[in-house]
Amino acid sequence: MPRTGGDSMRGLAVFIADIRNCKSREQEKKRINKELANIRSKFKGDKQLDGYQKKKYVCKLLFIFLLGNDVDFGHTEAVDLLASNRYTEKQIGYLFISVMMHHSNELYKLVIQAIKNDLSSKDPG
Repeated sequence: MPRTGGDSMRGLAVFIADIRNCKSREQEKKRINKELANIRSKFKGDKQLDGYQKKKYVCKLLFIFLLGNDVDFGHTEAVDLLASNRYTEKQIGYLFISVMMHHSNELYKLVIQAIKNDLSSKDPG
């Protein structure tokens, strides 16, 4: 089990460890597809996710993308993180949109508005 501390995301650390422990590309792909299905169900579920949960799932999507896999959802949740008062949630939202969101995406107007709000805010977080 990977060591985690403070504000770390245990679920993310476990997922990364699972991927690293895969013996074949097929096993890795199977684990990634299982996680994508889980994240998709969490995002579409009836239960409202808190900022920490959104941050964790968006991080997993970013990791999956950086491994070279297609990720075609999670953009709305990343944009939601931009409105957070917590710096770490906002940071992950900005990271996700900078890496994965194309400027022609329909959510981009919301991103620009979030940037304007952050620039005009007196709150350092």
